[in-house]
Amino acid sequence: MNEETKEKSIFLDKSLIRNFMELIHSDDMFIVRDDLKEKYNLICTFKDRLYTAVDYLNQHDEVPKEETDFINYMVYACMIYDGVKMLYENIFHTIPKYINSKKYFAHAKHYKREFFDYSNTPYDYVFFEYLRAMVFAHPYGVDKKRCKDRVFMQDGETHYCPWVIVPNLLDIDDLKDGVGIRIYSSINEDDITDLTFSFRSLKGFIKNVYNRISDFIIWAKDEITKQKSDWLKTKVNRNQDCLSIIKEIKSIMESRYKDTYTIEKAISYLTCNLSDKTNEINVEKFRSAIKDKIFAVCDSIDNLDYEGMEKQLSLIYDRPDEMHQMAHYQLEKIYSYLEERSEILNPYSDEYWGLKQANDFYRQFAKKWVKIDVATMDYDEIKLLVATACFLEKQEQDNKKEK
Repeated sequence: MNEETKEKSIFLDKSLIRNFMELIHSDDMFIVRDDLKEKYNLICTFKDRLYTAVDYLNQHDEVPKEETDFINYMVYACMIYDGVKMLYENIFHTIPKYINSKKYFAHAKHYKREFFDYSNTPYDYVFFEYLRAMVFAHPYGVDKKRCKDRVFMQDGETHYCPWVIVPNLLDIDDLKDGVGIRIYSSINEDDITDLTFSFRSLKGFIKNVYNRISDFIIWAKDEITKQKSDWLKTKVNRNQDCLSIIKEIKSIMESRYKDTYTIEKAISYLTCNLSDKTNEINVEKFRSAIKDKIFAVCDSIDNLDYEGMEKQLSLIYDRPDEMHQMAHYQLEKIYSYLEERSEILNPYSDEYWGLKQANDFYRQFAKKWVKIDVATMDYDEIKLLVATACFLEKQEQDNKKEK
């Protein structure tokens, strides 16, 4: 049996949470869009809590043998119940689909007698919330005022729970997997009720609630589909100059909550002023290569193919196969440390170290293609010249290999 089959055979299928979260993390709109981002922290909390709860319940799948086992089981079951209910209300603004069922606890017993009859059988969720209160949340007093749907209680009546029932504590007739609660009543002070039910029925209710995660999966898929449908309506206007096109692409990507780093880098390389005119010919070769990709980039943006867009513009990150030993280290420091030139350069700063690496890279590699003066040039210009040198060297090396 492979791991996927094994996981689906256990009590609660963890892949439901994973599938839901994969959808949530697949698009930044769930973090950024105004009507969705307010739900994002709740969704992440839901995910983390449910992973913990599912692990516990799957590891404690048998009938509880001790009182503490049943109490702990109910605590984690409530994490699932409350999480699904809260998320359902926040996403759909309505009650969950399981609210109107009377399926799992209708045959609860007081010894061999049915505890409920037709007139006082509660909804499953009502009984579960009552059970939670009695087992661990409010064992010293549960009344009807908090929930009028507790039709099995009398008006003004309060229930107390001195202990929970597991097979080791009480001989539960007629139920092989029985669990329950002992009830003292404020109205019938001499009456003691041992309310029991099948542990299997409790698990059935929890699983039914848990499986409502499939509703969240459908919702996330629908949100993504609707959003993509809207985005597909916006096409790049290609009847303008190259720079205007790429700026429009950046604007479109921002409206779609996509990372624009590569587009911004391309814009910078196309617009950066050159302080040394001797670099113009080679820089123009690099810029022309970027411009040649613009219509292909438009196709990618029109089709929501952002990986395709990155692939088309990957040339701005080109690196030749053969470089000197410290080249990649120098490139990393150039691009990460040189952001904005300081008025006074601290010789112990990252900026100073980045400039040193730029100068070393120029002397050891880039001077074949461009002229760089690290003392006077803007950092954007240095990066443009470094990228130009890498691009042209890669082209030359690739051409030699083809021959």
